[in-house]
Amino acid sequence: MSRLAVAGALCALLLPTAAQACGGFFCSSTPVDQEAERIIFVQEDAQTVRSIVEIQYQGDPESFAWVVPVPSVPQLETFYASAFNALDLATQPQFQIPPECQQFFADADGAPSAGGAENGGEAPPGEVIVHDRQVVGPFDTATIESSDPRALVEWLRTNQFRIPEAMEPFIALYSAEGMKFVAMKLLPGEGTDAIKPISMRYTATNPAVPLRLTSIAALLEMGVKIWVLGNTQFGPQNVPSVTIPDNELRFDLWSYQSNYVPLVARKIDEIRGPGFVTELATGTADLAMQVRDGFVPDWAEQEVRDGQAALADLLEANPYITRLYTRVSPEEMFLDPVFGAVNAPDVSNVHVLLPSSVEHCDGQNLPPAAAGDAEGIAAEDTRACDFAACGAAGRCAVVEDTQNQQKLLGCACADGTLGRVVMDATAPTGLRVACGDARMNFTNPEVVGADDVFMDPCRGFSCGDHGECVSLNGNPSCRCENGFALVGKMNYDPNTGAPSLAASCEAPRTPIPEAFYAEILVPEPNLPYPGRTTPFVSPGSPYTPRGTMTAATGDDDGGCSATGRAPGFGAWMFLALGGLMPSLRRGRGRRQG
Repeated sequence: MSRLAVAGALCALLLPTAAQACGGFFCSSTPVDQEAERIIFVQEDAQTVRSIVEIQYQGDPESFAWVVPVPSVPQLETFYASAFNALDLATQPQFQIPPECQQFFADADGAPSAGGAENGGEAPPGEVIVHDRQVVGPFDTATIESSDPRALVEWLRTNQFRIPEAMEPFIALYSAEGMKFVAMKLLPGEGTDAIKPISMRYTATNPAVPLRLTSIAALLEMGVKIWVLGNTQFGPQNVPSVTIPDNELRFDLWSYQSNYVPLVARKIDEIRGPGFVTELATGTADLAMQVRDGFVPDWAEQEVRDGQAALADLLEANPYITRLYTRVSPEEMFLDPVFGAVNAPDVSNVHVLLPSSVEHCDGQNLPPAAAGDAEGIAAEDTRACDFAACGAAGRCAVVEDTQNQQKLLGCACADGTLGRVVMDATAPTGLRVACGDARMNFTNPEVVGADDVFMDPCRGFSCGDHGECVSLNGNPSCRCENGFALVGKMNYDPNTGAPSLAASCEAPRTPIPEAFYAEILVPEPNLPYPGRTTPFVSPGSPYTPRGTMTAATGDDDGGCSATGRAPGFGAWMFLALGGLMPSLRRGRGRRQG
């Protein structure tokens, strides 16, 4: 039986196992968003961009498939996974706790192979140009182009890159803009442990992230981390630049965690679309020295040492680094963000906290938010919800777990959305809940067709007495009754002790007002998702259009004509940024990973 590689934003099973992370060449007590997509861009000159993409995957090696749009034929080579961990830990936000708040935690540290030649002309109508076919590390790679998206799909399928019908409109978005595609699969005999980050050097004036090609299998409230190396600071050009004021930060000494990540998510939800926070913008000299001289234990593998040298070389060759971060759900990924040089002051990644912002500092608590008082929410619940992000159509709620004598953060989800629980090291309990648009579902057998039926992920999964399980992109999600909030829990096998995620719709301590469900109107995502009932019209993209395209609405005959550019995101079999979801067998197969 053939198998389907489901590619997308992140591997749902590649999850942190502890509340604190230590890896690469540096250690930190600050939890890292380890689920985030991670990309390093190098603006080598005015016309050359190097993109280094981390690839995360669990599943059957034969089901691995990775496809990404590029503006020109790239030079390809592999890179080092350890370099991403080191760069992440060395540049992540740091929170400086006031001295009067540190008495309880005195020991806390607080702290290439050349590609094929460029083809000067466009592909003849209906034909596929194979610009390059080569072996790069463990990968069989091809760079292809066609003005006909159907021809592209047929070529990929013929060459064992299986593309479901739901992906065709997304391929059309990029092929209409004259984009080429890099396709990769593992060489015969290679296991998933051989997967490495891929480096692509191509002709382009600005770095751009193909968010539109990520939505199909993206996590709810998914993190995206971008580093841009060059001669100056870079910032978003076609999406908002978002600021996180220090006076809105909260820090809990007991869990030693901040509300920074959910605060970013809520700020992005407010603008109803993609935006980026500049977390760090500074010269690279000190960072390069830190990497070059960083301690690597004797037992470390050679890959770690090579990654250290490669990262140090990158930093030393580029005088400036910018780190950008966002937290978005699939329905918010309707544009491909573009980054360009900006004239702005340096940005420090160190946040100085006020004593009033530190929970349990000298016995004091945070003041209740005015909005919480106005809605009748207990001050304690308001403070707890500072550390949660439920999505634009969700509302945080606190649930009493009397069995384990703890309080759980949950989310009430508006009509038309589903709640999902995932593991997250940045969440107080290691679990987070978010609400997402139920229409962004690319594994619904009624929509996708009989040939792409997945095993029901809700088999054996319960949402409790007040909710029902619904498959959302091959993952169990929950629709709770009005007045109930979804919370996440961990179950442990009594025989093996193996952990597994569980979810339940529970009554919160503070009732959810009926007005919440009456006032929240979930707009239709501006993406060509399967089963779309209204015409999809493209408002524009960062790329130069090649002509008029047809944006399919899920029907074989397409749906509407849109001239030029198109937004969107999504990657099912397709992978945009580098992470892959676990592969799923069709029919009666079981989920891998």
